[in-house]
Amino acid sequence: MKFKKLLGFFVLLLCVSVEADDCPMKIDPPAVVVKYGDPVSVNCTVFTEHVGMGWVAKQNPVPNQPGVQFLLWTVENLTVWDINPQCFANFKGVPQCLRKVSVTVYNTPDSVSIRFENHTGPLVEGRQYRLVCEVQNVAPVQNLTVKWYKGTEVVNITLYPGESKTPVNVSSTLLITPNRTDDGAQYKCVAELQLGSEREWSPPAVESEALSFPVHYPPVISEGDKNVIVDQGSMVSLNCTVQGNPSPLFQWTSPSGNVDFLTPKKNNSIISADSSGVYTCSASNYLGSTTRTVSITVVKKDYTIFAVIPVAILFLLIAFILFLMKRKRQYGNYSVSKRHSEHTVNPNSIPMQCLISNGAHQSLQKSTADTEDQD
Repeated sequence: MKFKKLLGFFVLLLCVSVEADDCPMKIDPPAVVVKYGDPVSVNCTVFTEHVGMGWVAKQNPVPNQPGVQFLLWTVENLTVWDINPQCFANFKGVPQCLRKVSVTVYNTPDSVSIRFENHTGPLVEGRQYRLVCEVQNVAPVQNLTVKWYKGTEVVNITLYPGESKTPVNVSSTLLITPNRTDDGAQYKCVAELQLGSEREWSPPAVESEALSFPVHYPPVISEGDKNVIVDQGSMVSLNCTVQGNPSPLFQWTSPSGNVDFLTPKKNNSIISADSSGVYTCSASNYLGSTTRTVSITVVKKDYTIFAVIPVAILFLLIAFILFLMKRKRQYGNYSVSKRHSEHTVNPNSIPMQCLISNGAHQSLQKSTADTEDQD
């Protein structure tokens, strides 16, 4: 007897489902999205005479109510994941009508976290690592999207198939192979629920904390001058710009084999170049080493010109003095004196004294015979 009643119930449901589209009923809204634990309310309206209407639901069902044209199904605190409420109406001489309501019960993740799988500490350039994003207590999982961000750029998206209605814990992984440009880069994962019949609505996303990490890489020396010419004894600055993490220890080696050790982050050494040759900069950390060479050509100063110039000047000075003395001997020095003041001086008779180089004086007188006769 019980079996027959159960069979009849299923047959009735089958008939109702077939005739549901012809039921003079309206559900408003026909689909709802509600967060677990929040209130929800749906109205059912019947357009023709009936002998009673009500709601079938796992939480707050409404029994058959005659004499009403609309009936609300209301829940103050929804706590059933697969609620599936249905409005029914009973008519005389026809099967019962049922209208289902599409109810999506969701729960945003309780937490979203990010970590490395089986690794701690700095990363090494060129090696592969796995990042894991863990999403706790999310529903429905088929509506979940996990996005991976590097800075502000989306680098990966994970979707989850299935039809689970209850909360689950899921994870997403991201494989990365960092290089030196990723040193200090920030990664995070964001969990988003896309809900509604067209996934047109989303509650606020939940994101992990940003994860940043150092990247270690071997040293690299930047290109620079390969050949330098310098005067002997002058100071020259040899530049060796090195990039590496951790900070490399580097040194300069001179052609004679002398080594100048430099502290990390110092990238040049000032030396006095006393010989030509190849100077080598070496940089190393625990991941490797590298070198760069600079060829220095030392030019010796020529001091000959500094000795010749003073000698030439002295020679010219002596020659000039000798020239003046020779000119003085050729022309001598003369003085004019008045011999006879009481007489009229004849311009043709002017006593002259010649100054001889030995200091003696000779009187020279030029007299014409006519002048003597006049005296």
